[in-house]
Amino acid sequence: MIMHSLKYMMTLLLMAVGTFAFAATADAAQIGIGTEQKIVQNPLELERKAIEQERQQQIEQEKRLAEQKRIAEEKRVAEAKRIAEEKRAAEEKAEREQAEREAKAERLAEEKRVAAEQARQEEAKRQAVAAKKQSAPTATATPVSTAGRSIQAESTAYTNDAADNGSYGGRVLTATGHDVTDSIYYNGMRIIAVDPAVIPLGTVVQIEGVGQAIALDTGGRIKGNIVDLLVDTKDEAINWGRRHITITLP
Repeated sequence: MIMHSLKYMMTLLLMAVGTFAFAATADAAQIGIGTEQKIVQNPLELERKAIEQERQQQIEQEKRLAEQKRIAEEKRVAEAKRIAEEKRAAEEKAEREQAEREAKAERLAEEKRVAAEQARQEEAKRQAVAAKKQSAPTATATPVSTAGRSIQAESTAYTNDAADNGSYGGRVLTATGHDVTDSIYYNGMRIIAVDPAVIPLGTVVQIEGVGQAIALDTGGRIKGNIVDLLVDTKDEAINWGRRHITITLP
């Protein structure tokens, strides 16, 4: 009877232990399942995150491409500006050089024209002087005697300024071809312009207050009893003014 009771109690104990072991195993399994559920994520969430990550990557890629495009465009614009500036500078340089060449050609042509004109004028003056000398009467000084006849004349004065008289090859000449550029005297005598119909050219006369003078010049306004005395300066001519003088002829 006791043995039967022990067997029954052992059986109950084994059953209790088994039940406990089964419960523990079930709890462990449930814990494992719960842990596994916490570790393994939802596939939809994983897909959403993957899509979001891909979208972010695409955005970053687009940003990089846009930045690269912007940099490339800036380089292209800068290069285009550089080329345009170089072209403009080259065109301006070519235009400037062309203008300088044209200006130089014009200047040389003008210098050549002026030189030719000056040569022509010099030649014309030279020929005029030669013709004037050939056509002018020879001024032969005729000594005057104080016993000669006298005339009353009106006198003025003029200078040997080329601006007033004109010049031939840069020299101021009288109507008889005598050069008065540097002197108002002829062999120590003063020079006068006369009307050859009254006082022949080459005549030596005595002028009151002046002394001996020789008629070597003429003038457009010297007509009749009018003489023009050659002086050094315009001030002397102004001071002389218009005087009535006595001229003694030979």
